[in-house]
Amino acid sequence: MIRKYYPVFINIYSIWMLYMLFFASFRDANTAIFQIKDIPFQTIDAYSLYVIKYDKLEFFTNIFGNVILFIPYGFLGILYPPLNRFFYLIITFFITINVIEFSQYYFRRGFADIDDVILNTTGVIFGFIIYKIILRTYYRKLNVIQYK
Repeated sequence: MIRKYYPVFINIYSIWMLYMLFFASFRDANTAIFQIKDIPFQTIDAYSLYVIKYDKLEFFTNIFGNVILFIPYGFLGILYPPLNRFFYLIITFFITINVIEFSQYYFRRGFADIDDVILNTTGVIFGFIIYKIILRTYYRKLNVIQYK
C-alpha cells in the first residue's frame, strides 16, 4: 500500500515543501539580514538556551519541525531502489539539502544554516529507520502468512 501511494504523496509533499522554503509569505522579509551560518549547533544552542525561555512554540516549531518535516524523505528507497542503502540516501539528501539551503541564501529567501542541514538530515535518518522497520515487519508478516 505504501508503494502505491508514496510516489503521489512525496511529489505533492515536495512541491509544498519547496513552496514553504522559498515562496511562503514569511519569506518576504525585506529588512532581514541574510547570512551563511556555518558554525554547527550555533542556532540549535541559541534556540535551546534563549528562544525556549520566551517562545516555546517557536523553539519546538524550529527544532522539531526541521526534523519531522523531513521524515518522509527517508522512504525514498520506495521510488529509487539505490536509496534503500543508508549511505546513498544520506549522501544524496545531504547534497540536495545543501543546494536548497544555499539557494535560500542566494535568492534571499532565508539563511543558509548548517544546523538546518543537521536537523533535516536527522529527520531523513529517522524516516529511513521507520521505513526499514515497516519493511521488516511487512516481510516477517508475509513469511508467516506463506508458511501457514
